[in-house]
Amino acid sequence: MQKYHKCFYLSFPRKPAYSIYILTGLLIWIGIFIPGGCCRKEPIRVGFVAELTGRQPELGVQERNGVQMAVEKINASGGVAGRQIKLIIRDDLGTPDGARAADRELVEAGVVAIIGHATSGQTVAGLPMADSAHVVMLSPSTSTTELSNKDDCFFRTAQSLFDRANGLAGHICQLRGVTRLAVIYDTSNAAYVQSYRKAFAHGYSGVGGRIVAETGFSSIERPDFNSLLARLRASGAEGLLIIASDNDTALISQRVRLMGWKASLFTSAWAQTETMIKNGGIAVEGIEFEQAYAMASQSPAFLDFRARYQERFGRTPSFGAALGYEAAAVLAAALQKTRGKAAGLKEALLEIKDFQGLVDTFSFDKYGDVMRPFYLGAVRDGKFVDLGRFEPSRQ
Repeated sequence: MQKYHKCFYLSFPRKPAYSIYILTGLLIWIGIFIPGGCCRKEPIRVGFVAELTGRQPELGVQERNGVQMAVEKINASGGVAGRQIKLIIRDDLGTPDGARAADRELVEAGVVAIIGHATSGQTVAGLPMADSAHVVMLSPSTSTTELSNKDDCFFRTAQSLFDRANGLAGHICQLRGVTRLAVIYDTSNAAYVQSYRKAFAHGYSGVGGRIVAETGFSSIERPDFNSLLARLRASGAEGLLIIASDNDTALISQRVRLMGWKASLFTSAWAQTETMIKNGGIAVEGIEFEQAYAMASQSPAFLDFRARYQERFGRTPSFGAALGYEAAAVLAAALQKTRGKAAGLKEALLEIKDFQGLVDTFSFDKYGDVMRPFYLGAVRDGKFVDLGRFEPSRQ
């Protein structure tokens, strides 16, 4: 509350009636001409954290942009419970230590919730900090199964990768007829990659497919992809699954085509950004993937979001931008129930059912895992196209 230290004195007439009129007028004057003070409502502090300046910042930057757009729209419409949202942004640098440090700063800044992180590795590293402080962490894109079915403060707007990896496995083996597959993966995001490999292998072998060769690499160490891919090619694989970021997926695809390997290419949703198409060029033409979001959707809400995003940032939004936008929107809906307070926020999120996103509706199960459709997609003529929509299993 703002304090005023200068004292002043008023001399009232002795007649009671006049004293009442003057006092009433003075109170009205104070209410009109001294804004803020006791009537000013403090903003609701919400944290955002992701990799913004590391080696693979595209996903984090897109999510930040989507969150900012949602917060600006919410504030322009009156905020939450009559209070504005103040977004406090931190960079986790794409490292576990960076994630822990960023989350510590946000908790100490008094945020009611944290939107982030963008990748599973950083989320797994930072979540204990938020969880111990009973601060809700809502990730737009973390999909590792390590965080599934746990009663904690973690929520996500992207599906757990179990269903998506299984869906891609069935698509590759049964619809594309690729029964011998090689896999290359980035070990720097171990929480995501190991969960993905396990889920995919389970689904692929279950429909008659065989993984004939695998190799890992660390994107931090700038690996020699030529030698790694030569060994995978020698296995006689008909297709190659790339579990890596957009930049590395583009680079690996180029190396595959330059060496004359005609394997069918597949990747995970991690790589689904315009950066993959821009940097991969003709090499990623035809690549297929599972995706958390229908980026070719013609939903009026999504088309409006895409147009506003392009106007604001001069580029096309990725799935991360859309999921970030939805994360901020659903968090605001829950904060409306708690009047902007952290107390009861977890329960308020769990109560939300069939929340209308930009494309689909979604809900949270009792563990904070999202329940929503997922998609298969491909690159055709330099653009993302949708191949199918799938409802996740209810386990």
